[in-house]
Amino acid sequence: MWDDNYENYAILKNNEIVSNICVFKQQIIFNQQQYQALSIGAVATKKEYRGNGYSRILMEYIIDKYQRIPIFLSADDNVLDFYPKFGFRRAYDKLPVCECDLNNDLKPQKLKYDEQAVWNYVYNHINFSKKFDCLNTASVNIFHIHLGYLKDCLYEIPELKTMVIARQNGATLKIIGIFSLKEPSFNQLIKFLPFKNVKKIEFAFTPHFSDLDYKMQEYKGDPFFVRNINCDLGDIKFPELSIT
Repeated sequence: MWDDNYENYAILKNNEIVSNICVFKQQIIFNQQQYQALSIGAVATKKEYRGNGYSRILMEYIIDKYQRIPIFLSADDNVLDFYPKFGFRRAYDKLPVCECDLNNDLKPQKLKYDEQAVWNYVYNHINFSKKFDCLNTASVNIFHIHLGYLKDCLYEIPELKTMVIARQNGATLKIIGIFSLKEPSFNQLIKFLPFKNVKKIEFAFTPHFSDLDYKMQEYKGDPFFVRNINCDLGDIKFPELSIT
C-alpha cells in the first residue's frame, strides 16, 4: 500500500519496536506553487517505555535530516506542549461550508473499498485545488479508505467519471473526498449526489470548483502543527484524507 515516499523511524529494544514516528514526503500545491513538505504521523511510544526521551530522539533526528523542509502534523489534545519544543507552531485551518438545497431522489451507486475502481479513481484523478492540495498522497488516501470507517461512504458517479466519499448527518452533508477522472463543475456534481434533505455541505478539503461559493468557518478539529512555514496559510482546509 505504501510507496517510496513513506519512511518509518523506530527505536527497538530486544527486537521489539518501543517508539515510532512515520514520515510521508508530500508534494503540496499552495497558491498555485508546488513545494516539498513532510507529513508526520504515528508518533507513539509503548506505555512501559515512556519517559526515556525516545520520541524526542526520533523527532530530533527527523528534523535534523530535513532541516529546511516544511513539516506539518495532526496531534492529540494531550500532547499540545510536546511539539512546540521542536519549533512547531500551532496553526488553525478552517472548514469550507456552503449552503445548498440538495434533494435528489437517486439510487446510490456504491463502491466497495477493495474494488479496483476505487484504486483507479484515487491514483488517476486529475481534480486538484490550486489554492491548497496534496499531489502525491494516493497511498495515504487508500490507507484511510482501507481503515474501514469510510466503507459505507464510497459513491460512484459514472456519468462524471467521479467517485465521491461523503457522509450525511441530518441536514448536513460532509464531502470527505472527490476523485474525478475529468473535472466536472460543482453544479454538475450536485445533480448526481444521491442525498436528500440536505441544507448544508461541509468539505474535508479545500474545494477546487470555480463555480462554488463557500465560506470558511472556524471549527474544532484535531490540533494542527507546522514547522518551517513562516507565511500565513490563510483560509485553507488541509485534506483529511492526506493526514498520516
